[in-house]
Amino acid sequence: MNRIVTFIYIWLGCVLSMQAQTRHQMGGIYYAYPGGPSAQTGTFGTDSCCVLDSLKGALPDSQKHAFKDSLIPSSGFIPAGFTPFYVSHYGRHGSRWMAHDDRYVWICRHFEDESNLTPLGLQVKGMLARMWENARGNGGKLTRLGALQHQGIARRMFAHFPQIFVAGNQVKARSSISDRCARSMQAFTSELQLLQPQLNLDVKTDSSDMAWIAPVSPEIKALAGRTKVEPLISPDRFLRQLFRDISKIDDPMKLMIEMHAITSSIQDVGLNFPVYPVDIEEALNALFTDAEFQAIYEANNRRMTIVNGNEPTNESIPARCAIPLWQNIEAEADAALRARQSSATLRFGHDTALYRLLSLLFNTAHLPPSAKDDEEQVVLGDDVDKMDRVVPMAANLQMIFYKNARDSVLVKFMLNEKDIKINILSQVEYGTCYYPWNQWKKQMHERIHNLEHIRQLNAINTMVGTAQSNTLSVGLFGKGSEEHGQTLPAVLVPNGQNFWTPQTQDTEQKCIAPYYYKDSLLQGFRCSHWIVGGCMQDYGSFTVAALGDELRLQPEQRATPFSHADEVSHPHYYAVNLKKEHLKAEMTALSHTSILRVTPEKDQLVHLVINPNSDEGQGYIEIDTLNHVVYGYNPVHRIYQGWGESAGFSGHFVLAYDAKDLVDYGVFEGDNRIDKGLKMQDKPRIGAWLTFRGKAGKAMEWMSGTSFTSRQKALANLNAENYNYGGLDFFSMMQFAADLWCDRLHTIDVEHRDQAKVNQFYGALYRCSFLPHEVSDVGEKIRYDDFSMWDIYRAELPLYTLITPKRSGEMMQSLVWMYQNRGWLPTFPCWNSYTAAMIGDHGSAALADAYVKGIRNFDAAKAYEGMRMNAFSTPYIYKEYQEGKGRRAIQSYIDNGYIPLEDMVEDAYHKNEQTSRTLEYAYDDFAVAQMAKALMDSCQDNAQRQKYQEDYQELMRRSENWRNVINPASGWADGRFENGKWLNNKDLIHRKSFITEGAACHYTWYVPHNPEGLFEVINHSKPMDKKEKKTENKAVARLDRMFDQGWYWHGNEPCHQIAYLYDAAGVPEKTQERVHHILETEYNDTPGGLSGNDDAGQMSAWYVFSSLGFYPVCPGTPYYYIGTPSFDKVTLNLENGRKFILSAHRKDAGNYLIQSATLNGKPLGGYRLSHQQILNGGELLFDMQ
Repeated sequence: MNRIVTFIYIWLGCVLSMQAQTRHQMGGIYYAYPGGPSAQTGTFGTDSCCVLDSLKGALPDSQKHAFKDSLIPSSGFIPAGFTPFYVSHYGRHGSRWMAHDDRYVWICRHFEDESNLTPLGLQVKGMLARMWENARGNGGKLTRLGALQHQGIARRMFAHFPQIFVAGNQVKARSSISDRCARSMQAFTSELQLLQPQLNLDVKTDSSDMAWIAPVSPEIKALAGRTKVEPLISPDRFLRQLFRDISKIDDPMKLMIEMHAITSSIQDVGLNFPVYPVDIEEALNALFTDAEFQAIYEANNRRMTIVNGNEPTNESIPARCAIPLWQNIEAEADAALRARQSSATLRFGHDTALYRLLSLLFNTAHLPPSAKDDEEQVVLGDDVDKMDRVVPMAANLQMIFYKNARDSVLVKFMLNEKDIKINILSQVEYGTCYYPWNQWKKQMHERIHNLEHIRQLNAINTMVGTAQSNTLSVGLFGKGSEEHGQTLPAVLVPNGQNFWTPQTQDTEQKCIAPYYYKDSLLQGFRCSHWIVGGCMQDYGSFTVAALGDELRLQPEQRATPFSHADEVSHPHYYAVNLKKEHLKAEMTALSHTSILRVTPEKDQLVHLVINPNSDEGQGYIEIDTLNHVVYGYNPVHRIYQGWGESAGFSGHFVLAYDAKDLVDYGVFEGDNRIDKGLKMQDKPRIGAWLTFRGKAGKAMEWMSGTSFTSRQKALANLNAENYNYGGLDFFSMMQFAADLWCDRLHTIDVEHRDQAKVNQFYGALYRCSFLPHEVSDVGEKIRYDDFSMWDIYRAELPLYTLITPKRSGEMMQSLVWMYQNRGWLPTFPCWNSYTAAMIGDHGSAALADAYVKGIRNFDAAKAYEGMRMNAFSTPYIYKEYQEGKGRRAIQSYIDNGYIPLEDMVEDAYHKNEQTSRTLEYAYDDFAVAQMAKALMDSCQDNAQRQKYQEDYQELMRRSENWRNVINPASGWADGRFENGKWLNNKDLIHRKSFITEGAACHYTWYVPHNPEGLFEVINHSKPMDKKEKKTENKAVARLDRMFDQGWYWHGNEPCHQIAYLYDAAGVPEKTQERVHHILETEYNDTPGGLSGNDDAGQMSAWYVFSSLGFYPVCPGTPYYYIGTPSFDKVTLNLENGRKFILSAHRKDAGNYLIQSATLNGKPLGGYRLSHQQILNGGELLFDMQ
C-alpha cells in the first residue's frame, strides 16, 4: 500500500512538473532560455554535458571550467578538410522584467478597489504588490538570470569553437542602445574575456548602428499597428474569480493577457527575489485554466508570426525589414573571411529583429495539413511558429563559417545552439547542413530581389479604374461608361480562366461592371469573365456569398455594408471584414480553382449562398449531398451578332464542402425557398444555400473549380489543379498565386527614386494581365479567348510578344484554331464567338506583329491562310457573315478603295463609320502584307513564293487607301461619297457618323504604317488660319493644335499613337514633351485614375510601354518609337535569358527631354528601336536634360 501511495505521489509530482514546464514554455517570448541556467536556482546542470576529448585537450587547464555548463553539441560531421574560421551571431537580450513599469502599474491599478475584490482577488493583490516591489524602476532591464544566460552561451560557444577564440583573435560586439541589450553584450563579452584574456575585444553600443541592428521600417510599423489578435476565449471566468463586478474592468481581455504576461515573466525575474517566488508563480498559474493559458499563448504566437515571421498575409514585410541586418552580416562575414585570422562578430538586439532575420534567411513555405512534417522537428514554417522555440529570452542565431586550405567556405546555422536546416518542404527543422557560402549569398540576393517584387505585388492599387475618371481630359469627348475605367479589383493569376471579384452589381448585362468603388453594399464574390475595362458583358459567372446568422437569398437582400477601410485587395488575395455579418471573408485563386475562407468572430450559423448569374433565367444548380459538392452552370448568350442567342457553351462550376459542420441546405427560386431541396433549373434568380455551424476564430474553407466544357471537367479541373500544386489549402494556394504574379512582374524590373511611380507602373502591368484569358481545361492544349482586338492589338499584345513570347504564341495559335475549326479568322473574338463589335481586322495585325517579331510557336502558314481570306473575300453564306465572320463591307472597300458614305453596314454593331473603317483596313492590309513578305522570305517553294509576292504587292497598294479618306484640301479625315465627292466636313472636334467613337481630328492620324505620307498630304493642304499659313510644317502645327487646344482624347484608343508621331515628323523633343504630359495627367493611382475604359488592358499597356520609354506605334513592324523614360533604370528580363537595360541619367528628377541616347556604348541613330535590338540584350542609356 505504501508503495502505491509513493507511486501516486511520484506520478502527481511528474504531472505538476510537466504542467509547470508547459506553462513556462507557453510564456512564449517570456520563456527563459531553454539551454541556460535554472530559472529558479541560477545554476547550470551537468547531466547533459557532452564534450569531445580532443577539444578538451586543446584547452589550457585554466579554461576547462567552461565545460561545467551543459553543452548542446552539434550533430553531423564536419566535411573533411574544413575547420571553423568565423562565427557570426545575433542574440536577443536575456531575461528581463516586463518592458515598462507602466505595465505593472496598469495591472495593479485594477486591484486598488478592494471592495470589488473577491477573497482570491485580495490574495492576488498581495502577490502583485510583491511583484511590483521587485520590478519598480526596472521595467525592461536585464535581470540576473538574463546575464547568466549570456554568460552560459558565451562559455558554450567558446567550448564548441576554440579555434575562433585563441589569443590575439578579434571579437567584435555591437548592441542595440536598449540597456538590456547592452548589458547582455557586456555579460557575454566579459565571460569571453575571462576565458581568454588575450582576445582582441571591440565592444560598442552606438546609436548609429540601430539602422541595422534593430531596423524598423514604416511598413513594419504599419503592420504592427493594424495587427490585432485576441485570444479565442472569454476573459469572464478568469476575472470573476478575482472581481465581484467585472463590468468595472476597463479592458477585460487586456487585463487577462497582462496577467498572463506577469505570470510568465516570473521565470525571468525570479532570481532577483531574495528567494525564488515559487508560491506566487504557482498561485498565478493556478488562476488560469489550461484552455485560457493555451488561448493566450496561441494568440501571442499568432501575432508574433504575423508581425515578424513568414506568414502569407503579412506581405513579407518582416523579411524586408531585416534586409539591413542581413547586409551587415554579409559584409562583416566577407571581410572576416578575407582575413588571415579567425574572428567572431556578436550582435545583441531584440526578439523581433532576430525573428525577422530568420524570416529573411529562411523562406519557409506554408504547407497544407496533408504535407506537414513532424511538428516536433519543425522550428519555422508551421501555421504559427512557437515563440518558445524561436525567440525565447536570450534566443540566438549563430552562423558558423568553415574554411579549407583552398579558401572554400561553408556555413551552417544554429538557432538557440541547435543545428537547423531547410528541409525539402521548405520548412526549417532541427538537423545539420553545411551550405556553400557563395551559393547562400547568391540565394539571398535573389531572395531580396524577389522580396521587392512581393512588395510591388502588394503595393498594387487594384481599385484603379473602378470609379469615375478624374484625369485631365475627362468630360471632353467621353460619355456615360466611357469615362469609367470599368476595371475589377480581382483575384486571379495572369491570363487565368477566372477573375474573382467582390460583387456590388447583380447582372451580367453589357456595360455594367460587377464592382464599382462608389458602392457600399457587398453581394458576395463573383467568379467573373467580364471583358475587363470595357463596355461588354460578363458571362458564365456565378456568385458565392457568406452570411452570418440570418439567411438571405437574393443579392439585394444579402447585400451587406462594407467599407474600403476594411478591404485588403491584392492581385492574389482579397479580404474584407463584414461587420454586420460578424465575418471575415478572404478569397484567393489560381486559373481554374479558388478558395473562399470565412472566419466567424463569434459562435454563429454561417450561410453560404451560391447562384448562377443568368439574366435569362436559364441556369442550373444542384446540391450533391453524397459527394459534398454544389454544381451549377450558367449558359452563355451572345451580344452584338446574334444578340441574345446561345453561344453554345456554359460556365460550369463545382464547390466542394465539408459536411462535418453542415446543419442545413436547400435551393431557391426568387423568394421561394425549398428546405433540403437538391435541384433548381431554368428559372429566374435561382441558387442554393448551405448552412454551417461556425466557431469563433475557426476558419472555414470552400474550394471551387470551373470549366467552360462540362460538370465533369469542372470537377476534374478542381482535382487536377489541386494535385498539380501538391494539395492546396487557402494559404498554400495564395502563395502559389503570389509566385505566379511575381513571375509576371519580374519580367520587368523597375527602379526609381519615387516608389509611388513604381507602384503605379506595376498596377498597370496587373491590369494588362487579365485578357486574353485561358478557356481550356487543365492538361489540355492551352487556348485563350476574349480578344478585345480593336484595343489590345495596339500595345497589350505587343507587350506579351516582348515579355512573354511563349504565351504570345499560344494566344496566336488560339486564333488559328478558331479559323481552322470554324472557317474564318476572327476579327474580334469574345465568349467563344465571332463578333463585329468593333471595326477593323486586327486579328490579322496581331498575328503579323507576332510573326515579324520572331514568335514561331503557332502555325504561321495556316494563320496567313485565314488572314488572306479575310483580306480578299467575304463569306459566301450570308448567315456566316451575319454571325460576324469576315471583314464588314470588304467588297465595297475593294471596289472603291474606300467605303463610301452610302454603304451602311447592317450586320455590325457600328453600322456606319465608313472613314474609320477605311483607315483601319488600309493599316490591316499593310500588316497582312508584312506577314506575306516574311513568309515569302523563308519559303522554299517557288510557286508559293510567287503567291506571297503577288499578295504583298497588292496589299501594299491597298495599304495606301488611307489617302482616299484624308481630304487633300483640308488635310483632315473626311467622309466621301461613292461618286468620289467629299463631304467637306468642317466640324473636326465632335462625333460624326463616319468616325468611330471620336471625331475627325482623332482619326486623321490613324496612318501608323505611313506617317510620313500623311504629313505630306497635310503639308500640301490649305492652311486652317493665318498662323498655320506662316508655318513651314503644317503637320507639326496640327499635332500641336491637337494638344494645345484640348482636342487630344487619351480616353479612347485611336489617339494612342498620336503623341509619338512627332518622332516621324522630325521633332522628337515634342514626342517626349507630350508623352510626359499624358503620363502625368491622364493616369494616377486612385480609383478614378484612368482617363477612359481600360479596354481589356490597352489603356494600361500604353502606360507600361510609355513609362519604359518606347511604344509600338505600328504593330506588324519590328520597331518601337522612342518616347521618354519615366524611370531611373528598367531591366527587361527576357525569355531568352538575356537582359535589356534602359537607364536614364538625370541632373534633376523632373528632366524628361532626351539629350542623347547610346545603345551598348554607341549612339542610337534615329527615333526607332528595333525588337531585335532588345532581344539581343544590352543597355540603352539616355542622357536626360
